[in-house]
Amino acid sequence: MKHIYSLLFILALCLTARGSHIIGGEMYYAYIGKDANGQYQYRITLKLYRVCDVSTSGNGLAPMPPDIYFSVFDKKDNSQVGDNHFTALGSLTQKSMKSNDPCMVNPPTVCFQIGTYTTTVTLPLNDQGYVVAFQSCCRDENMANIQLEVQQGGQRGTGATYFTEIPGSLTGIPGDNSPIFDKDSAIIVCADKKFTYTFTASDPDNDSLVYSFCDAYKGGKIIDGQSGGVPDPSDPPPYQTVGYYSPYSGGAPLGVGAVIDPHTGIISGIAPQAGKYVVTVCVSEYRNGQLIGIHHKDFHISVTTCVKYVTADTPDKYAQCDGLTINFINNSTIGRKYFWDFGDGDTLTTYSTDPLPHTYKSANVYHVKLVVDPGNSCYDSTTTVVYAFPQFFPSLGFKGLCAEFPTQLNNTSYTNNAGDFVAYTRWDFGTGVAADTSLEKNPVFKFPATGDYTVTMLVRTDKGCEQTLTQKISIYDKPPLTATGDTVMCAKDDLQLNANSSLAGTYSWSPLYDITNANTATPTVSPQLDTAYTVTFTDQQGCTNTARTEIDVKSVLLVNAPPDSTICTGDTVHLHASSDGPYAITWLELPSSRNLGGGADLDITPDSPVEHYEVLATLGSCSATDEVTYTLVNPPVASAGMDTTICYGETAFLHASGGSSYRWTPAALLSKTNVPDVKAFPKSDYQFIVTVTDTLGCPRAVSDTMLVTVVPQINAFAGNDTIIVLGQAFQLHGTGTGGYRYTWTPTDMLTNPNIADPITNSTRDITYTLTVYTQEGCVDQDDINIRFMNGPNIYVPNAFSPNGDGKNDIFRPLPVGILQIQYFSIYDRWGNEMFSTNEYMKGWDGTFHGQVANMGTYVWMVRGLDQNKKIVMEKGTVTLIR
Repeated sequence: MKHIYSLLFILALCLTARGSHIIGGEMYYAYIGKDANGQYQYRITLKLYRVCDVSTSGNGLAPMPPDIYFSVFDKKDNSQVGDNHFTALGSLTQKSMKSNDPCMVNPPTVCFQIGTYTTTVTLPLNDQGYVVAFQSCCRDENMANIQLEVQQGGQRGTGATYFTEIPGSLTGIPGDNSPIFDKDSAIIVCADKKFTYTFTASDPDNDSLVYSFCDAYKGGKIIDGQSGGVPDPSDPPPYQTVGYYSPYSGGAPLGVGAVIDPHTGIISGIAPQAGKYVVTVCVSEYRNGQLIGIHHKDFHISVTTCVKYVTADTPDKYAQCDGLTINFINNSTIGRKYFWDFGDGDTLTTYSTDPLPHTYKSANVYHVKLVVDPGNSCYDSTTTVVYAFPQFFPSLGFKGLCAEFPTQLNNTSYTNNAGDFVAYTRWDFGTGVAADTSLEKNPVFKFPATGDYTVTMLVRTDKGCEQTLTQKISIYDKPPLTATGDTVMCAKDDLQLNANSSLAGTYSWSPLYDITNANTATPTVSPQLDTAYTVTFTDQQGCTNTARTEIDVKSVLLVNAPPDSTICTGDTVHLHASSDGPYAITWLELPSSRNLGGGADLDITPDSPVEHYEVLATLGSCSATDEVTYTLVNPPVASAGMDTTICYGETAFLHASGGSSYRWTPAALLSKTNVPDVKAFPKSDYQFIVTVTDTLGCPRAVSDTMLVTVVPQINAFAGNDTIIVLGQAFQLHGTGTGGYRYTWTPTDMLTNPNIADPITNSTRDITYTLTVYTQEGCVDQDDINIRFMNGPNIYVPNAFSPNGDGKNDIFRPLPVGILQIQYFSIYDRWGNEMFSTNEYMKGWDGTFHGQVANMGTYVWMVRGLDQNKKIVMEKGTVTLIR
């Protein structure tokens, strides 16, 4: 029997598809009676619930398990009792439901399969009782209420454990039957809608039952990096509960809106948002007031977004009061018939959802109704309130934004209807403090600190017209002020200063010397020494701010051009003027005084052997100059020599000229790098670079290249040494990469010694030497040894050593004058065929079915056909040596 268990366990391990198709389970037991030894027998039943119509090809989702196993544990110490009980699928049924609401778009369908597995366990009576368990891996990854786990090996998904507890003698009730949930019904649960779901159970012993929500359990392990619908045998208890996302829990798996009746097991309430939810219901079984056990059912409930064919949707109210013409917005289902009742006796039927204007004859409050698809059994309707009054112009203003003083806020709203007035104002000053509000029309509020605040004003007229305005205001500790920045001026000139604020106020400057119009925003100053002027601005609230302008007064300017320099002909130079102030800079070419451009930096390319430039710095009426001279020297003329060609393995001689110092690259292929004459050792075509400099004044390095073409290695090949039948002609086949001319020596018995493939009619053993020439004059040689034997025949060695050293590793026949091998077979001493082939020159490597063959003697047989179709057959033995 243990062999059968092992086989079933191996089959279970082979289930590599994910178990996320399983959406719940229930395990229960029934007492059968005692056996001949007085032990208790129970029928254990497991129901597994699986989604319908799930493809199992290529997506990792398994079908209903064809068999599962039950594991039994002693509750006293959680040790396993006996072997695992493997059980085949007993029955497979299906439950489904589709919404019958004719007004629902694509009514959802709920469908699941029920797989039933039943086994019998025989157990001795004990104190604590037993736990029978089954574990599955894994639940759906996208559950809305339980936390997703990543298991060892990277498998995503939280497992599940389904178990039942058989009571022991301490309960005083051995031989009990567990409760069983009555129905496996499919229902449709719509998000945010009322629903009921029956989880009623019955008890064969008529025990009292109490229902509650409870925690679901984890379970199901990874097998060698894989997960299966049937994972490893169940772990012993205790079992861990799953983690729940807030606000869900085991006691509120569908949120606070859904409850379970403890007396009936009916779940009811408002469904949560759309998604998949794990719901576990516990049934506590009591007899005569004593708790016998707790029965579990774990099930995934899918909550669906239910959408109707028709939805009526328009704003709740129109309270802008911008006239008697209202543009009604229709956000309802498009492509339908729309009936409008405007509340003034006028109605309209239309088929468009475009904004619909309607003009009322008099000012009033109207109740408007919109019906979508009137007359259709799936129609929908909505109502809205319209305040149709002459135009209402909400507006607000404020005065005084200095943090030191309160700010005056004003409701400046008005209406063009003389009989209407602003009846309600509510301000929120945007501080984030709930108490910082006001119902005054024109409040005064002192903001707590500087910064930006978004002030909100809600204003309503006596007729109900209502609008909300927001305004961002900036509270400052000092009024905004800008002034002329620090500057420099010529002592011969006057300078106008400027100050500016976005607010109304007064200006005053100090000190009061060498200044005119000191109480304006734009005074004029004429200092002869460095001076700092300060402006003070006072706004209308009395808040002040100051700004300072420092003036650097120059009577003499300093400017410097770059130092004189020698440069290479054709080089661009960078002219940079350094000065002791922010002056206007102009560059001039001398002696022509041609203007080259302005700015402290200028790039220019001199084109004469000697060039002179002047820099001119000006500040108002002050100026200064400096000069620079550039002398031009031609760069060296580098030469790496003519391109050349060498044979493979030869050395190339390179020669450079044109300078006083040299640098060749790449160094790895050269004998030296810092002399004009070097040796190069390339293995393939390579372009060598020489960089040349001289000492004549131009520091520019100039490079040249030389290409060395390497004739590829010829690799002359005269052919493999061979044995031929005496009296038969033999054709040689010489090859060589790039071969242009071939010669064979000696020329004895050759039809033509100057071609690649002459025929020899030699009658004695001979060695021929092949010489191959390329068009470039490169040469390579190779030999072939030819032995002559009487034949045709097949020669077979008598030993080989397949030890992987590359020498005598293959045992093969050597055909001489044989055109075809019909078979070459090898047998061990018991007559087992170890190897056989009919391929020419193929042999045995000393293995049998991938395993190394034993050392010893083996029998071989070979048969072939010569060029006259005559059968040549040989047999013998060979010794395998290791």
